[in-house]
Amino acid sequence: MEYEEYYYELEYNNWTYWRGNWTQEEEKPYLIHYLVFDVVLLILTLVGNSTVLVVIINVAQRSRMSFYFKNLAVADLLCGIFYIVPRIVRHCNDGHFYGGSTLCKLQEYLANVGIFGSITVMVALSLDRLHLLLRPFGSQRVRGKYPILQCLLCWGTAGVVSIMGPVVFEYDPQYKDCYLDLDKTEYKIYFHTIFVVVFIIPTMILLICYSVIAVIICRVSRKDTGIESTEIPSSNRRQLSLLSSKRNSHSSGSEQREPTLSKSQTKTIKMTFLIVVAYFCCWAPYMIVTLLVIHGLIYISTPVNIFINGLLPLNSVVNPLIYVAFSSRLLKKFRKKINRRLCTTRMT
Repeated sequence: MEYEEYYYELEYNNWTYWRGNWTQEEEKPYLIHYLVFDVVLLILTLVGNSTVLVVIINVAQRSRMSFYFKNLAVADLLCGIFYIVPRIVRHCNDGHFYGGSTLCKLQEYLANVGIFGSITVMVALSLDRLHLLLRPFGSQRVRGKYPILQCLLCWGTAGVVSIMGPVVFEYDPQYKDCYLDLDKTEYKIYFHTIFVVVFIIPTMILLICYSVIAVIICRVSRKDTGIESTEIPSSNRRQLSLLSSKRNSHSSGSEQREPTLSKSQTKTIKMTFLIVVAYFCCWAPYMIVTLLVIHGLIYISTPVNIFINGLLPLNSVVNPLIYVAFSSRLLKKFRKKINRRLCTTRMT
C-alpha cells in the first residue's frame, strides 16, 4: 500500500475506513467492530462521568480535589458526546457524514475542547497536588480563587488550541465526509504540532511534577523513619516533653488533623498518579505509532489501527473508574442518602 493511500486511511477518514479497493464484505466486519467498541465506550463514558458528577455534587465536601474532578468529568463527558457519538453515527451511515460543513467544524471543535480540556485539567490537578505538598497550610483553603482561575485557564487554553480543528477539517459534499483537508507535508506539520502541544508538553510537565513529589515523599519518609529510630537521651526528654506540651497547647486541633491530612494527601497523590499513567497508556500508542507511520517507518493493519484509535476515548472511561476506586466512602454516603430519600418517599 502506498503512503498516500495509508495516510488517507489513517487520517482522511479518521475513524472509519479507507475508500480503496476493499469490497463491502471486507469492510463490514471492521465497521461492526468499530460500532460495538464505540457504543460500549460511549455507555461507560456517560455512566461513569455522570456518576462522578452526581456523587461530587451531592455528598462530596467542597474541596479543591472535588472541584478539579468535576471539571475533569465535564471534559470527559464532552469527549464522549462530541467525539464518540459522531463516530457511531458515521458507522451507522457506512462512513458518511451528512451534517454539512457547519456541523462538521462545530463537532470537531467541541470534541477537541473535551479532549484538550481533560488533558489540561489533569495537568492542573497534578500541579495542585505538588503545591499542596510544598505549601500545605496555604493550600487548605476550601474556597479559593486559584482553583477557579486555574480551571478557567485550562478551558481557555483548550478552546484556543481546539481552533485548529475547524480550520483543517472540511466537508466533502461529493463523498459526504468530514475530513482532514491537508496534503502530505501539511499533515506532517499539523501532526507534529499536535504531538508537541497535546503529548510532549503535558508529559514533560507531569514527569517533572511527579518527580518532585516523589523526592518530597522520600525525604519526609526518611525524616519520619529517622525520628522513630533515633534514641532520645534522658537529659533531653524533659525538654522534648515541654516543647511537645507547648505545641499541643498552642494548637491541639491542628495537631489532630495531621494524621488525617497525611492520609488524604497520600490518597489523592496516588489517585492523580494513576490518572496520569492512564493518560500516557491511552495516548502514547496513538502518538508514537502515528509519528512512525507518517515518516514511513512502519505500517499497521486496519485491526491495529482500530485498536489504537479506540485508546483515545478510553481515557475518558478510565478516569471515573479511578475516582470511584478511591472514593468508596463517598459512594457509601451517597447510597445512604438515596436510601433515606426512598424511605421518606415511601412513608409520604
